Amino acid sequence: MDGDKPIFSVRRASIIGRSRASLTVEMYDNPGEEYQIEGCFSQRCCTVFNVTKESVAEISRKVDPTTSVVLGKEVFSLCVKPGFDAAFAMGFVLVLDQISGEDYVDNIATTEPTVHPATED
Repeated sequence: MDGDKPIFSVRRASIIGRSRASLTVEMYDNPGEEYQIEGCFSQRCCTVFNVTKESVAEISRKVDPTTSVVLGKEVFSLCVKPGFDAAFAMGFVLVLDQISGEDYVDNIATTEPTVHPATED
């Protein structure tokens, strides 16, 4: 079954105590297609770059426009550049969430994680 095949793999350098990281995303079906994710996902501040170092997606904390207050880490934006698959970018977010190891189960009664996907024109 084709749905059982992995689409991509993510690897990172394991450096203890380092909050900012660079991760490499390698595609299984197209070995020449590769992405770099740079920044700090635990702070919801990172950028996805394609093989030519162009930004294709960004994850950032949401800011309340009326008060200019940065909202909690569980509320963030995923901004996807034209031509990049938003569902694929969301896959990166899910993997990054697993890698960062943050567990929202304890906070589910008070807050639920929220993603606000957006595309640029």
